[in-house]
Amino acid sequence: MMRYVISLLLLLLFTAPMLHAQEISVTASVGDRIVYENEPFRYTVTVEGSANFDKVSLGESQEIELQPGRTATSENFSIINGRVTRSKSITYTLIPKKSGKMTIPPASVKIDGTLHASNPVELTVLKGQQSPQVGSGPPQSGNKDVMQVPDDQIFIKPIVSKTSLFVGEGATVTYKLYYRVNITRYEQTQDIKPEGFWKEEFDIDEHVSSQNEYLNGALYRVATIKKFRVFPTRAGELEISPYRAVCEVLMTDVMRNRWGLSMNFNQFFNSMGKTMKAEVYAPAIKFEVKPLPSPQPDGFNGAVGKFDFEANLDKDTVQVGTPVSFKFKVAGEGNIATLPEISLELPSIFEQYDPKVQRDIKKQGNLVTGEKVTEIIAIPRTSGDFELGRVKFVYFDPEKRKYITLSSPEMAIYVKQGSYSPTSAFADKREIARFGTDIRFIKTDTETLHPKRAPIYRSAWFYGSMMIPALAFVFFFIQKQRDEKMQGDVAYARRYKANPEARKRLKAAKTFLKENSQQAFFAELEAALIKFIGNKFNIAEQAMTKDEIKSVLQSKSVSSEMIEQLMHILTTSEMYRYAPSVTSKENLDAFYEEAEKIISELSKSA
Repeated sequence: MMRYVISLLLLLLFTAPMLHAQEISVTASVGDRIVYENEPFRYTVTVEGSANFDKVSLGESQEIELQPGRTATSENFSIINGRVTRSKSITYTLIPKKSGKMTIPPASVKIDGTLHASNPVELTVLKGQQSPQVGSGPPQSGNKDVMQVPDDQIFIKPIVSKTSLFVGEGATVTYKLYYRVNITRYEQTQDIKPEGFWKEEFDIDEHVSSQNEYLNGALYRVATIKKFRVFPTRAGELEISPYRAVCEVLMTDVMRNRWGLSMNFNQFFNSMGKTMKAEVYAPAIKFEVKPLPSPQPDGFNGAVGKFDFEANLDKDTVQVGTPVSFKFKVAGEGNIATLPEISLELPSIFEQYDPKVQRDIKKQGNLVTGEKVTEIIAIPRTSGDFELGRVKFVYFDPEKRKYITLSSPEMAIYVKQGSYSPTSAFADKREIARFGTDIRFIKTDTETLHPKRAPIYRSAWFYGSMMIPALAFVFFFIQKQRDEKMQGDVAYARRYKANPEARKRLKAAKTFLKENSQQAFFAELEAALIKFIGNKFNIAEQAMTKDEIKSVLQSKSVSSEMIEQLMHILTTSEMYRYAPSVTSKENLDAFYEEAEKIISELSKSA
């Protein structure tokens, strides 16, 4: 009997925690209770005590939209002090459709026939920033080598300065890459060619490091990967197509199996992990483009923006046949490349030549600015006093929503007869010709006479100069053949430019080395090696992984020692670019010399 009682007590002792562990609770949470209209945020439902359920039923709301396909699931199981804890979390991406105070209704889970509800979540939704949402999930990729990464780990967010425009008004589009994984490199899969827009691309400095940024309560590394300014050329609803890029992600087993649950600093920057490709994208961007107001004033030819106008006449008094120069400068903010030509109407006695146009376009901040200078040369053929009037430049200011006319001062020019005329010019030429055949004065002083030189056609340099055209012909013939081969043979063209481009990048790396800019040095060194190998052996850019590079070099009979040196440099470059650490200048010099040696040796190979 005593043995039975002891057994019963032991059973109760060990099963009590287990029974306690089966208590089920459902909790809903968000990363940040302050979000923006039309901006996605993460909503997590955590079920503790059981993971035996199929789905979570979200409460219905007309104010919040669920993004299908953008969920992440994680499970956790632990025993602490004899207590069993088991939980399952599902994270959704939601988008608020209007601003104000709102409540996310309770979510519910059905477990063993019992319905369990979560808590409601209060939100404050601020007015939306002018940037479209991250998207509603990418289309299925046909590339089996590209993996699907949870959307909260890596995504591209487009930011647009404004989406409601007039025809010709500019808007800046910036694509930012948000990531919480270790990215070794990225490349765009296709360029953006917006139909119905004029596009001005901004240069992106590859050496600018990414920054930390909190989004919806989560910390991300953020890098600007593309930026341009568009100017619509027609009215209506216009769209910029989706933007896609492929990133190489340095993976670990923990990251592959349990996204975001057990990553620590060492795992996050573990350069020994496997590199895999992940496709990220940004959705299409829609614009509402309004036509320019009517009526349009006389002289308006489509200029939109903010401009200043200057007109200059180099001289107001000239002689017949003497050229005069009219210069017109339009400077300001807008689409400088498509500014209309200045119309200059002169009396018929002026012979007017085609204008000479110079443009200076600058892209700074989020704007496109610059100037367009037009020079018109005219030659008066008749004397007289001529009133030329004013020259006007008309543009539309989208901020003021009105047309603005800028005018030059009144211009006038006095043309006098002078000594120059076509007939006198011809007479002068005849006089010069006659002087060559007239009898000249006979010199009496013979002290300055010298022996007559041999005719020029008997000199050696004369015959040498006769060879120059033939040599030039041969040179241009060879150059033409090389150019044709460069255009028709992609592999040859890439091999031809491989070494010069690599040397140029090595020179840039040397500059960063002297400036002690370590991250920029490793970025340039890595680019020099990867671009050189890709050009040298005609490897497609999307295939430029370390595994592929190693395979190609082995097939080209490159020594295993050199391949190991190359892999060491590439791995080290990735580590120092993305992990904040410092190494000595001696080590940097050694890396540079090693990379230079590899490029020199591979340049000699077939």
